[in-house]
Amino acid sequence: MRGDRLVRLVAPIVLLTTLAACTTESRPPDRAPLAEGEYVLVVNAQSSDLRIHTADGLEPAGDPIGVGTAPSDVAVSADGRRAYVSSPLSNDVTVVDTAAGRAIGDPIRVSTYPAGLAVSPDGSRLYVAGGETDDVRAYDTGTGEQVGVPLPVGDAPGGLALSRDGGRLYVSSIYQNDVRVIDTAAWAVVGNPIGVGRAPAQLAVSPDGTRVFVAGQDAGDVTVVDTRTRTTIGDPIPVGDFPSAVLVSGDGRRVYVASQNSNDVRIVDARTRKVVGRPIPTGEAPDGLAANADGSRIYVTNMYSNDVTVIDTSTLLPVRSDSFAATPRGIAVARI
Repeated sequence: MRGDRLVRLVAPIVLLTTLAACTTESRPPDRAPLAEGEYVLVVNAQSSDLRIHTADGLEPAGDPIGVGTAPSDVAVSADGRRAYVSSPLSNDVTVVDTAAGRAIGDPIRVSTYPAGLAVSPDGSRLYVAGGETDDVRAYDTGTGEQVGVPLPVGDAPGGLALSRDGGRLYVSSIYQNDVRVIDTAAWAVVGNPIGVGRAPAQLAVSPDGTRVFVAGQDAGDVTVVDTRTRTTIGDPIPVGDFPSAVLVSGDGRRVYVASQNSNDVRIVDARTRKVVGRPIPTGEAPDGLAANADGSRIYVTNMYSNDVTVIDTSTLLPVRSDSFAATPRGIAVARI
């Protein structure tokens, strides 16, 4: 057991486990498929479910979908048809048919305390970071079976981020303060660990694949990695207190960083590596970030205020905050 950090990261959802078991609901199997459009998918730890909302008005698109206990993350296939939800306390990943609005098949049994998730561009592989098994595992999304061997990736891997072509998978190692690189075709770790800020939990790859932005939770900063040289660039960028999520804009110009203890989102200019503008206020304990397809909206899950903040990227102001969640954590946007 890893003591302080594991307790720090898990305690909020452990306290909710009993309530979650009592409140989880399932979507009726005969529900009509969702209409084509863009939807926001929110994972809720307290109610152990995935909820789908319209991207425009955050209106509910059906009933909550029951998943594993106290889920923490969600990843969506490129076509938006499948969502994968990790549940650290039940050590599984639930597969959701997003259009039908229901879980399908049995949950995929994965490594102990699954953390970050990523889906290959062609949708054939699901990658799962095992926070307690200290590895990354690959699964065939068609069969749910593990593919290849678990790859050791340091101590307590947290975040996963794929290059756009799916050839490189970047993994943060929380206790060893570094990032590992996996060649997904060879299914092997390549190069040496890349040292970054303290307690790196989340990371994101630039659209052109040349940069990785790594949020150091204990350091309160973002480290920039050059993917060609596998070295860091410049000094770490100070952001808010306990940065918990990082997102690169579709054009690669901005990096959005949510900080749990500062209750805000800060923006980093990817070229100058400087924070620009003022912090954008969110709800309490922002934990997840996602953007819509055209990049005009950023969605932020707020764990303690049980809501989602929507940020207009043209004005860099919050435009609404909807209280419909139950300890929301992971979030994704899908075009179905």
